Amino acid sequence: MHPETGEPHAPKDVTTAISEPLYRSYTSTIDAYNSGNYVATAVCCRRTLEGLFQDLLPNNKRVSNLSKAITEVAESVDFSAPIRNLANVLRHGGNLGAHFDMEKEPDQSMAFQMLTLLENLIDFLHVLPQEISNLERLLDKEQ
Repeated sequence: MHPETGEPHAPKDVTTAISEPLYRSYTSTIDAYNSGNYVATAVCCRRTLEGLFQDLLPNNKRVSNLSKAITEVAESVDFSAPIRNLANVLRHGGNLGAHFDMEKEPDQSMAFQMLTLLENLIDFLHVLPQEISNLERLLDKEQ
């Protein structure tokens, strides 16, 4: 059960963004969590993390050690590009809505996509750093 609401944690629909094996690993993590098996949840989180980083590396650069995979990805993938692109696409969409043009204006689909991207940006820039800090504090207490 999800500790805050008493509801099971539902997986996000990321099937178009990640491979089928990686999605299975992700849903196994959620299944472990929902069953109350938190040790298995931690193991599955690590396993899924390993898959996420392996998928970011070319086949000839994949390594079996997660720490080395994280280092390889950090050296070869520009993490700032998606955020920069996200901010620019939201800016362009906002311009479409802010400036009068009889032939161009946002429709429901575009507005929903912009809202979704805005929420993702909020998560990345504000929620995620706070959650990382929270987990670091919990891990520090355990040591």
